[in-house]
Amino acid sequence: MNTRTSELPIVTDGRRTRGRHVPSLFRSDIQALRAIAVLLVVVYHLRPERLTGGYIGVDVFFVISGFLITSHLLREATRSGRVRLGAFWAARARRILPASLVAIAATVLVSLLVVPVTALANLQTQALASIFYVQNWVLASDSVDYSAAENDATAFQHFWSLSVEEQFYLFWPLIVVLALWVVARRSRVSDAGRGGEFALRRNLLLMFGVVVAGSFVYSLVMVLDGRADAYFVTTTRVWELGAGGLLAVISLRRVSHLWRHILAYGGLAAIGLSALVLTNETPFPGAAALPVILGTMAVILAGTRGEDEGPVTLPRWDPWLWASRLRVTQWIGDRSYSLYLWHFPVIVLWPIASQRSIGYVDLVGMTVVSFVLAHFSYQWIEQPVRRAQYFATSTKRSLLGAGVSMLLVAALTFAYPVATAATAGQWRALAQQAQGVERLGAAAASDPALPAFEDGLVALTPSPLDAGKDRNIAFSDAECVSKQRDPDTVSCTAGPAEAEMSVTLVGDSHARMYSTVLADMAEEGGWGLRTYLHNACPFSPTPRVEEAANQTVCTAPNADVMDQILADRPDLVITTWSAASTFVDDGSDDQNGAVGLATYWNRLEEAGIQVLVLRDVPRMQRNIPNCVATDYDKPERCSVSRENGLKGVEITAEAARLAPEVTLADFTDTFCTESRCKGVLGNVIVYSDDHHLTDTFARTMIPQLQDAMDTAAASG
Repeated sequence: MNTRTSELPIVTDGRRTRGRHVPSLFRSDIQALRAIAVLLVVVYHLRPERLTGGYIGVDVFFVISGFLITSHLLREATRSGRVRLGAFWAARARRILPASLVAIAATVLVSLLVVPVTALANLQTQALASIFYVQNWVLASDSVDYSAAENDATAFQHFWSLSVEEQFYLFWPLIVVLALWVVARRSRVSDAGRGGEFALRRNLLLMFGVVVAGSFVYSLVMVLDGRADAYFVTTTRVWELGAGGLLAVISLRRVSHLWRHILAYGGLAAIGLSALVLTNETPFPGAAALPVILGTMAVILAGTRGEDEGPVTLPRWDPWLWASRLRVTQWIGDRSYSLYLWHFPVIVLWPIASQRSIGYVDLVGMTVVSFVLAHFSYQWIEQPVRRAQYFATSTKRSLLGAGVSMLLVAALTFAYPVATAATAGQWRALAQQAQGVERLGAAAASDPALPAFEDGLVALTPSPLDAGKDRNIAFSDAECVSKQRDPDTVSCTAGPAEAEMSVTLVGDSHARMYSTVLADMAEEGGWGLRTYLHNACPFSPTPRVEEAANQTVCTAPNADVMDQILADRPDLVITTWSAASTFVDDGSDDQNGAVGLATYWNRLEEAGIQVLVLRDVPRMQRNIPNCVATDYDKPERCSVSRENGLKGVEITAEAARLAPEVTLADFTDTFCTESRCKGVLGNVIVYSDDHHLTDTFARTMIPQLQDAMDTAAASG
């Protein structure tokens, strides 16, 4: 979502001087495109449900960046026969870093005051990744890490697109240098005139084309395969920037008025429709990004003119020409980079600081603050540093200043661990005290009020700082849990090797969150436990909606697991799954997915294997450790209405009706009163995030789990 592609030497101001036209590289239409792109992104971040595809503003910026940067490099190459890489990168640093580093530093300082201490470790990682422009790779890694994939958005997350562009700026000029070298071997560009320029453009067209085609194909493959990291990685995005580069190289100069209208309005329509039609569920970028990329290229091409031509002239009644030259449009376009930098921290930190639900007044406030900060950033940081002769006249000073500034801001992020350490000791001491209460965790469910604190002791275990990692401890190794896209489901065991009773635990991460307590029970009870745990894969032959592109992601390994269970013939199979899972339409009259779940359960029961189904836990709709860190002594604020917390769990009863021999264990009353579902119970933090139990709390459920297992065994 990059707005800073207004770029440097390319934006020389040459509008008009004392009645005579001065040749200029300024493009009011591109400034207007920037304004459209940044407004799409801002509206999307403020109200994503109103502009579901507003994120495509990022892609518009990518094309603009590729076009302008390539145009600049091509002019220098044809004029001088070389590209001064150091000067190019220094100009990029002067253009980009001052405003971004100030925005990062300000965000670090403000977040220290308002963000829960439990989130600071992740915040430091994201801040450092943003400073050094590798944020997109960090987010890509998190997206395929199941434990991190649902992390709350941080105030630095929007730097992913800036990171893509910075990486593009590092290698793209090298291709131009390579093309110059190839041409120089045959003829000296500086002496060859138009013939040399033609040879250079021909070589660049070939080289850029290979990069763009390769990146586009890779993007298609990644997206069709359902890879979560496809959205962020540079390799799936380079084709978008490269498309703008190809447009600059092709350089179709003379376009008729009719074709200018067709290109401009066709391109704007493609951008607008994409913003309205696409959603977060759309596989992206891949083929879905093509209309945006081609549309942006069309709008840019509509305004392209030759170096010997005056400004593009369209009829005065032309709405696009009129709108693009409005002062407000140009004002937003000029400040688009700064607006992009500041709007996201404001949107993320505002609700944390206000501690209330966001209403229309808040939306207006966030918008106004974002624009004010963008204006001051543009006037006081972007422009002054960019024009400062001290840096502009020295590549060395520019690059050295950039490096030192980045290191200084990076050093500022170490205030995060300092702030964390100040609280950690106190909370861990309280966690030790909490272990001594009489009715710990689920034991407090004997009181219908489900009290957060027992015996008047305001102390919680685990510490909010430790709760996020307090899950799946017994089977934390990768060898015991399959990732979503793994072709097989791995298996691990606990308890005595030769046990009279055998239990199998199978399912997704919500089955996995019982693995530690069941392993403890197996060791204590002398029975054997085998696990088949596959993140994001409920044990069912019916694919989830998320698997629409590749419906064998979960169903194929699930079928193999079924065969293994039938071969092993355990005494009891325990299963559960995330109620947030949505299954594809199976054509039945029952709720989608219910038939598939029941089919597997019935098959096990018919083989003489007892099945215990655990109804899913409530989903809290907020990160509970973060919430508790903010309201340690008032954890009642970290609850959710029963209605909202139990959305989606109805499928369990529907599936159980279709498999009448299974035993259904419903622990809802352990988590919820008649009106609220709790995030803290009996001095224990219930969740490690918003929907996975902490191991500490799960261990307090041993009596309930044992009763359910006994009931299932007796039913056989």
